[in-house]
Amino acid sequence: MFSKKSKNNAINHTKNNELIDNKESTDKKELIEMKEDKLSQTPTARKSTSISSSCYITGDLVLEEDIQIFGHIKGSIRSNNGVVTIQKEGFVEGEIYAQTISINGKMNGLCVSEDLDILENGQLDGICQTKNLTIKKGGVFTGTSERTDKKILHNDVKKELAQKKADVVKLDANSISAP
Repeated sequence: MFSKKSKNNAINHTKNNELIDNKESTDKKELIEMKEDKLSQTPTARKSTSISSSCYITGDLVLEEDIQIFGHIKGSIRSNNGVVTIQKEGFVEGEIYAQTISINGKMNGLCVSEDLDILENGQLDGICQTKNLTIKKGGVFTGTSERTDKKILHNDVKKELAQKKADVVKLDANSISAP
């Protein structure tokens, strides 16, 4: 009824298990290598600047990365490859030049971009010059719109950054005096 396993059967069974284990470990190694390749191909995190809701800024901002605006800015914003986002609490009076502009707060003035999105709580009063305009349900646009293929060029912003850096005055603790 019961038969003894021969040594050959035991050896073959062990070899088959080793082959299966080796194949599984090889498959796992290949899967890990594929995941590592995908991770190494993932783009680096984008840099972003945040303007808090307690900030009120008067002046011009020139940057090469994304900006999130929760506060109030009166002036112009120029971003090369970045996304300018006006959050629900944010308010901008002036001009925005960027590849992508997303408005969920309030904007009064001129928007020049490749893509302009007015979100559910967004309000744009002014002029937009854009290739793609999207207005979500609840978003408000009052003003004029011009379709344009104008792009914000990298060199334009670099030149402006270099010019602005020359105009910036560095403040140190000794140069600040109390009134």
